[in-house]
Amino acid sequence: MTRRHPPHASRWLTACLGALLALPLNGQADALRLSDLWLEQQALPEPPAYSYYLLEAQQEPQQRQARRLQEELATLIDWYSLAGHAKLAQGLDEWQATIAELQATPGRTAARADLAALLASPRHDPLLATLAEVGHCTVPEWVELWHFGGVTRHRWSPGLSLRDLLRMQPSSHWSGADEAWVITPQGTPRRIGVAAWNAGDAPLVAGSRVALVLPEPVQEADWVNRALSGFLATRLPGDACNAVALPGADQADSGGPAS
Repeated sequence: MTRRHPPHASRWLTACLGALLALPLNGQADALRLSDLWLEQQALPEPPAYSYYLLEAQQEPQQRQARRLQEELATLIDWYSLAGHAKLAQGLDEWQATIAELQATPGRTAARADLAALLASPRHDPLLATLAEVGHCTVPEWVELWHFGGVTRHRWSPGLSLRDLLRMQPSSHWSGADEAWVITPQGTPRRIGVAAWNAGDAPLVAGSRVALVLPEPVQEADWVNRALSGFLATRLPGDACNAVALPGADQADSGGPAS
């Protein structure tokens, strides 16, 4: 004998099925990821252009980190001035001013953002709904050195290494350092020895930043040594950068310069 469901049960099953079928459509916009945005573009920059994104949740923490770096450097500048190290104080004053300039431009999340990397590692492919900024930067022609005399940029050339970069500066600007942070445009910062007893070396790609580790055993210097490389890793990997409009963003900003 065929068992029949009551009419209200059939209506309930139909409603549930309809709701389940509608879920992917209603949630599709929220489920879109950065790789989906790249695939929708008519054309992507040719490698080795640098892609970037910024998670919305990281905007304010990055700003707080920049403000604290400036505060800690202000204390160190006073400390070195009182200790009679006027040139080093002037160099750190330039660090402080450069951080203020970098803070005024949109940052990035310190992660690979190119399509190939996202497709190869779906777990690191962020949802579009979580992003504040997305874009591309033309590969710059410089590398940047944060040394004890200030901040300088040098023209990048194939085969340039950390040791080569240091030798472009007067030895007084870096010989007192034991280590340096190497911050590549899309990689994780590396701490490398630069003194005679621990000398290392590393190739530098265009757009790399190098920050010397302050040698003084004081609390403020220790904090700057730990935080500066992380902040520099969140800066855009070039000067000529263009933002890509996110779904729902103001179309007037589409394609505008990010820096």
